[in-house]
Amino acid sequence: MIAVSSKIIIDLAENFANVGKSVDFCAEYTPNSSLLSYPNAKLTAVKVQLGVTFTNPNVEICGNVICDVDGLCDRCLTPVSKQFVLPIDQVFHKDASDDPDDYLFFGGKLDATKAVDDEIVLSLPSLLLCSDDCKGLCPRCGMNLNLGSCDCDNTRENAFSVLKNLKF
Repeated sequence: MIAVSSKIIIDLAENFANVGKSVDFCAEYTPNSSLLSYPNAKLTAVKVQLGVTFTNPNVEICGNVICDVDGLCDRCLTPVSKQFVLPIDQVFHKDASDDPDDYLFFGGKLDATKAVDDEIVLSLPSLLLCSDDCKGLCPRCGMNLNLGSCDCDNTRENAFSVLKNLKF
């Protein structure tokens, strides 16, 4: 069983002894709850499975971030439990770098927490949906359109429909 922690700290001792060789690293992580852009969802578990390679002087991590998300569909509000597998491939530089966006490591420890958090924020889909073809709710009566159709008249013209009548 893997211990759950609030940070992803990788001990590089084995990597320093095996330059160029990938060493497996697995961890379970409890992320900050504000990482998700979904208003009605939460991350229930995050696991990282990485290959860590010391390339002297840098360290490369490559693998997957596995996120379990529970919440409500953004279109129809039905309960959703999904697992997302996000690939991660990052280079960590030793002590200092000219680029402020570079990830750094110090001494014999590498804190991969920020890199994993960034991957979650940037790679998760913008909407949490129950299915890719979710029809959502009727804007008039609120019926879940995935379960059937309603009798509402939803034929309304949008603000741009007047542009159809323009002649060039």
